[in-house]
Amino acid sequence: MIRPLATSMLVFCMLGGVALAEGPVTIGYLGLQDDPRYHPDIVYTRIEIAPGGNPIDGATMGVEDLKVVSDAVGQTVALDHQEAADAASLTAKVQAMLTAGEHFIILDLPAELVEQVATATKDLPVTLINATAPEDRLRSLCLPNLLHTAASDRMNADAMVQYLRTRNWTKVLMLVGPLERDTAMADAFRASADRLRLNVVDTRTFTLATDPANRESNNSQLITGNADYDVVYVADNQGEFSRYLPYDTQLPRLVIGSTGLAASEWQWSWDRDGSTQVTVRFEELTKGRRMTGQDWATWIAAKSIVTAYAKARSDDYAKIAEYIRGPRLRMDGSKGVQLNFRPWDGQMRMPIVLATHNAVIAEAPLDGFLHETNTLDTLGTDEPEQKCL
Repeated sequence: MIRPLATSMLVFCMLGGVALAEGPVTIGYLGLQDDPRYHPDIVYTRIEIAPGGNPIDGATMGVEDLKVVSDAVGQTVALDHQEAADAASLTAKVQAMLTAGEHFIILDLPAELVEQVATATKDLPVTLINATAPEDRLRSLCLPNLLHTAASDRMNADAMVQYLRTRNWTKVLMLVGPLERDTAMADAFRASADRLRLNVVDTRTFTLATDPANRESNNSQLITGNADYDVVYVADNQGEFSRYLPYDTQLPRLVIGSTGLAASEWQWSWDRDGSTQVTVRFEELTKGRRMTGQDWATWIAAKSIVTAYAKARSDDYAKIAEYIRGPRLRMDGSKGVQLNFRPWDGQMRMPIVLATHNAVIAEAPLDGFLHETNTLDTLGTDEPEQKCL
């Protein structure tokens, strides 16, 4: 058994033997009051479509997991969880946090609020880490104060398309819901399909309206008829339509996307690279809740901030911010590779898991997909493709 003092000395040596950034550190965590994303989505039959659970739990665990590192360099780390109801109030919260000495803030907000808050505070000495908004347009803002630990839509789509290409399932029927979020997911998948030359044989929109006039858009067999395809990709952020789709398509084909095989930062059944220990610790912390991709993203965000404070060997915000964005940052996300942030869009490089509701089928990047500098950059918008808005 390793004694606590021996553990601290080991970590201290790993950090280079210098502890200049001693003292208290407070990490900000900013969420939306009464955030509908974390309400259990239960339909009239009491069937839960999307589970509830606030990912603040992941950030809390991230701080606790690195306590031995903080102790080794003489730091005490606390998490300041605050919420507000609109963009103006959220921006005011950021300014108040900064005044209190909180230079790194995890954002747990919908995309439109992330954009508004990050834009309003771009000239302040603060780093915001978007942990729960996957929209690609946030990565195209090119804001100097914004990083992302949430996987982008394009990263998830690239992971899915790599898998389809390896299986030679190249003909895809796309079904897209009526929401703006559905369209964003579908656009990302289409861009990924174009990159690897998959054939989107048709794109069809569905509706939840049940009147007879909409039968061709609300009936699974009708909407999947009159086409030849290997798989059906469905973009359905609400989940109500897609839950009826498997086993009810016109052709006997697999369903991917919002149901069936799905892409995410994390899946609780993953059992490699120390992931089981992460899942168990999270379930113990939350008294049984299973870790989601958003929980993982807040967890790794908190770990990244604590690591940057410990390893930058400085209490100067500019040096800590440079460290967290730079190539020296190497994070263990229990995914088998070291993770850091891309310099061109602030996105954390990471493997993506492809899973059913209770099993991980594959982890991308898949074997055979190469990159000239980092295979993780086969997922998401690569540097030559990056265009700032």
